[in-house]
Amino acid sequence: MSTIHSLANSLSPMEQELLAYLQDGITAQEIEQSSSINPTQIARSLMWLSNKSVVTLEKKSSIVYTLDTNGLLAHTHGLPEVRIAKALETGPRTVDELTSETFPRGEILSSIGLLKKERALHVEKTEKGMLLSLEKKDVFDSYPLAETFSSLSFPLVEEDISSEQKALLAPLFKRKDFLKKEKQSTTTVFLTEQGKQLLQADIDFSQLEEQLTSLMLKSGTWKGKTFRTYDVQAPAPVLRAGRRHPYTKALDLLRSIYLEMGFQEMSGPWVETCFWCMDAMWIPQDHPARDEQDTFFVKGSGELPKALLSRVQEVHETGGTSGSRGHGSPWNKALAAQLILRTHSTATTFRMFEKDLPTQGKYFYLAKVFRNEAVDATHLAEFKQAEGFVIGENLTLSDLMGFIKEFYARLGIQKIRFKPTYNPYTEPSLEAHYYDEVKKKWYSLINSGIFRPESLYPFGLEDKTILAWGMGATRLASILHQTSHLKDLVGPQVDLDWIAEHKNPELKW
Repeated sequence: MSTIHSLANSLSPMEQELLAYLQDGITAQEIEQSSSINPTQIARSLMWLSNKSVVTLEKKSSIVYTLDTNGLLAHTHGLPEVRIAKALETGPRTVDELTSETFPRGEILSSIGLLKKERALHVEKTEKGMLLSLEKKDVFDSYPLAETFSSLSFPLVEEDISSEQKALLAPLFKRKDFLKKEKQSTTTVFLTEQGKQLLQADIDFSQLEEQLTSLMLKSGTWKGKTFRTYDVQAPAPVLRAGRRHPYTKALDLLRSIYLEMGFQEMSGPWVETCFWCMDAMWIPQDHPARDEQDTFFVKGSGELPKALLSRVQEVHETGGTSGSRGHGSPWNKALAAQLILRTHSTATTFRMFEKDLPTQGKYFYLAKVFRNEAVDATHLAEFKQAEGFVIGENLTLSDLMGFIKEFYARLGIQKIRFKPTYNPYTEPSLEAHYYDEVKKKWYSLINSGIFRPESLYPFGLEDKTILAWGMGATRLASILHQTSHLKDLVGPQVDLDWIAEHKNPELKW
């Protein structure tokens, strides 16, 4: 069998059909116009024929001008300002009288300004509507824009237009629904020597069998038939199997560390009352964090735990028996009942205090929280927070610092420093910062402390030591995946190729 016949036997039905339309120098668009083959099939078949050295493809991009709705009307009937002037040569007419299917009212109204600019039109309001009359009859006797526009054939390739023509057409782009400027790609097909021989061979594809069936094998009819050949070494598309999002994998990694360290997982609602998010934690009711600039409020009010209200009010106003003087201002139950999207996951920690907790225990929560703040590289309005607390006897700040170092060491983060900070509900309080070796900067990792007696008093836990912390799990996930911006990790701007190919982080422990 000759090389050309072997080549012919390897063609798919789509490639075989396309051969009838191939010519040297023809474009894919011309094939589409002269055949019933859809553009996708043409593009795919041309790519296959190119891989088999039947054709070579030359792709070129150009800017093309096409006519929009009003542009099509103007190209058929003339520019609207010229048509108005001609219509008014026989006498004044109202806008309603001029309006027709081929002369929309919007076009007439937009052209009035052009005519008034030339001082060729007088406009008068009457009972019948806006009356137009012509004041200068020879205004469009010489009108280069109309002459240029009518002489051009659309669609028009930008490089085929002279600089003078471009300058004249520029005002038309400002008109509504008139001209469109689009980027268009053209594929030109050139036959190779092998391709020319294939077309000249006039192959009969009607006797070519696409597949060998079980019926052919049983009956023996496969004998003597010519079967299509397949190139098993031809490049095939890479099929991507589904996988978990890298962000989810990072959160799973954090969860696994907590579980390995003996913590139990908590859960709580997204929509919280200010009572659980603020008041139960001894955050004063005039604290800036409760302003609308920082918090997303939800319409309505929520239910409050009646058994705790009197003790929360007492500790806010006088300090109760916690050893504090309280905030010294009246406590408002209505403010406590306001609903918000939780601003931190510590609200769930305080919900746990309402339960009958064991004298010793460790708890954590990977919680979605919401802050009304500006979005930047390290901040989002919606993110995950890793909340946790340890309850026990005689725990110290050294125990808290030891936990933080242990947790981050398992993620390979070793360079950590601590500094004191202020929280309304913990004392002492501290922040942990880590050093980013790539950016050569220190970044905040975690806010933590030991719960104050005032925050524990309503729950009868003021004699316990409770270490607590909250860290930005989303930011930590970004560190683990080495992304420079949180929006590179979560949200609609994430690169899908990155999701498919990115290697997930592993425990360093």
